[in-house]
Amino acid sequence: MIITKPNVIERALTQKSQHSLSTVISFFCLGLCTAAWAPLIPYAQQRLSLNHADFGGLLLCGGLGSMIAMPATGYLIQKLGCRSMIAAFLLVLMFTLPLMTLAPSAAMLAILLFIFGSAAGGLGVVINYQAVVVEKKLTQNLMSSFHGMCSLGGLGGVMAVTLLLSVGVPPFLSAVLMGFILLILVCVAVPHSLKKTEILDLNTQNTDESSHSVNMANKWMMPPPLILVFGLMCFIAFLTEGSAMEWSGIYLVDQFKIDAAYSGLAYTFFAIAMTMGRFSGHWVLTFLGEKKTIIYGSILAAIGLSIVIAAPIWTVALLGYFLMGLGCANIVPTIFSQVGRQNVMPKAVALSYVSTMAYSGVLIGPAFIGLGSEILSLTAVFTVLAVAVILIPLLNMFTRSKRLA
Repeated sequence: MIITKPNVIERALTQKSQHSLSTVISFFCLGLCTAAWAPLIPYAQQRLSLNHADFGGLLLCGGLGSMIAMPATGYLIQKLGCRSMIAAFLLVLMFTLPLMTLAPSAAMLAILLFIFGSAAGGLGVVINYQAVVVEKKLTQNLMSSFHGMCSLGGLGGVMAVTLLLSVGVPPFLSAVLMGFILLILVCVAVPHSLKKTEILDLNTQNTDESSHSVNMANKWMMPPPLILVFGLMCFIAFLTEGSAMEWSGIYLVDQFKIDAAYSGLAYTFFAIAMTMGRFSGHWVLTFLGEKKTIIYGSILAAIGLSIVIAAPIWTVALLGYFLMGLGCANIVPTIFSQVGRQNVMPKAVALSYVSTMAYSGVLIGPAFIGLGSEILSLTAVFTVLAVAVILIPLLNMFTRSKRLA
């Protein structure tokens, strides 16, 4: 027994670190594949000769796919585990990205965006659930770091594709190269993801909490108000991120007439700042606390968006996108951690609801930005978004004071 006990402890610690590594890589992959699409968007719009409203309608297909996939994913996690679902979603993303650059018609691109959005949304739910489990096992606040890896992946994706396009590599080949990178990462991440039995073991360790959560889930036909407010805050934050991902390139091309090959620079600056902010998130939360982190982050994001709107030249707009990324960095990770600590719903189901609302901001939201910009202008829509960002700390104060359930 004296010999085997250290081995058991060592295996347990190794397993936890493997789960953590898998989660880190999975977040990186999600950011990589979704951000790699951003520099390709102006090419798709120009190739299919679509105006803002028509292209916004296409982007809506990706959001609809995610809206359908995310609620179902929350329930399927309990039945299938994280491992098989992470593998399936990543493979779908890997193959869909290059195909979107070849879509011969708007209808085909709409179908591919629906599939892409479904896989991205489902993957977001699974890896956020796995992140909550890993946080609980390691008893550490890791959510900001996990989301930081998503931002780092996004930074890598947008910078790599922007660089490839700027040196003359065709969009399709650029997407294929990103697919190969994704395949390598999948082979590393998937074997160490949570299996179904490991999720069941976690649930049996929290029998009282699980039974209470199940009773609450049965009681509510709709998610409790607390969950809805969490989701609304994440929706606004992710809508801001979605505006940077989907429309920053088009905004630079339309507003400042820069070459499409350099349109990815705006999101690159946004992603750099978000990555910096998220990797320093643990220090920020320790120093400021959750409440002030959300307040100051929202104000900074609104200031950044205001600079983008008022920028006289495109280089000043890049500064605005940098401040937007810095402000948005720790809002969503902080809220997701709060969702992981609540007991009004089963955590997997609650995360699926919040993720559905959150990722609809980054997937469906940009479609409505396109429709709104056709009626008004991108500048006017961005102004409305800047006002919406200021609502986030007000909503957070309301949940803290009222203790909704």
